[in-house]
Amino acid sequence: MARRRRRACIALFLVLLFAFGTLMGLRTLKAPDGLPALGPGPELAPFERRPEGNPAPARAPAAPAAPPPPPPRTAAPRASLGPAEADPAPRQSLRVYSDLHAFYYSWYGSPRREGHYIHWDHVMVPHWDPKISASYPRGRHSPPDDLGSSFYPELGPYSSRDPDVLREHMTQLKEAAIGVLVLSWYPPGMADDNGEPTDDLVPAILDTAHQYNIQVAFHIQPYKGRDDITVHDNIKYIIDTTGKL
Repeated sequence: MARRRRRACIALFLVLLFAFGTLMGLRTLKAPDGLPALGPGPELAPFERRPEGNPAPARAPAAPAAPPPPPPRTAAPRASLGPAEADPAPRQSLRVYSDLHAFYYSWYGSPRREGHYIHWDHVMVPHWDPKISASYPRGRHSPPDDLGSSFYPELGPYSSRDPDVLREHMTQLKEAAIGVLVLSWYPPGMADDNGEPTDDLVPAILDTAHQYNIQVAFHIQPYKGRDDITVHDNIKYIIDTTGKL
């Protein structure tokens, strides 16, 4: 047992002696010309800390600062513009993007214009699970407090035929940078179960959208008897009556 300890101590001593000799040999090596004598270490760190009272080595004088650039030119003040030359209104100068689309439904009516509510009072859609549907009321919505809508409109239960409503909607679309209005459309004389035909409103929507630089795309709603032939006829009708957009 004592012999093993003696051998282990001798081996450890030889390892330490070899390491010490290697370090001493490396310190005696001379670095080539142009390279620092010591490898990179704390003394070459960019934020070197020196003892107080030990001044830092002098640095080469900095190059003289470049002269300040000349002041920018200012345009001469413009004369006041007349009404025909006035700058456009802020809402008209807003930019819209054609890759932002919003679906638009023009099937709403109010007693003020149509004499009765349209689509705001449609039947309550039942839940697909009969057990859950049984716990909810049935029948029709009762405007103006109870509307057939997930959210209560800021303009109230409006009429889609109101020109002021159309302009307000276009303003909201433009303020949201939406460049394409996707119009829900039924062929002439057709509508869903809760609405009335609205094809005659298309020209007013197109004209108002054009004033706000908003494009209009047609979303042909599903209807009874719709097939490839009727859709072809619908597209031809849209082009013939509204022009190539």
